[in-house]
Amino acid sequence: MTTLVTPWQDTPSTVRLVWLERAANLSGESAFAVDYIVCDRCRRGWVEQPYTPPQYERCGLASAGLAALRAEHPGLSWHTLGGHFADSKAFWKAAGLDVPGGYQQFSTCTHVDEIA
Repeated sequence: MTTLVTPWQDTPSTVRLVWLERAANLSGESAFAVDYIVCDRCRRGWVEQPYTPPQYERCGLASAGLAALRAEHPGLSWHTLGGHFADSKAFWKAAGLDVPGGYQQFSTCTHVDEIA
């Protein structure tokens, strides 16, 4: 993860072309990151690979980061690409409560695929 100069920052994903990484900074230290992409035409957003260092787990940073993305992109249905580890299924189930799309597995649309 990148060292950040602001509390929330979007930078190009280092893993996926055309995706962004939403990251959090606490006291000059990276504390949360998740890759995301949105398609305004399909009104869908996807998030993948949330990461929180162990010292910040269960502090609400992932929930806050995902909520900030939803607030900045209102009216979207939110998904993941799927293939989650067994121990992350509980996280996605909890994170998806009351979220349109529920962070259920859904392939990216052709619009996103075209720009990649």
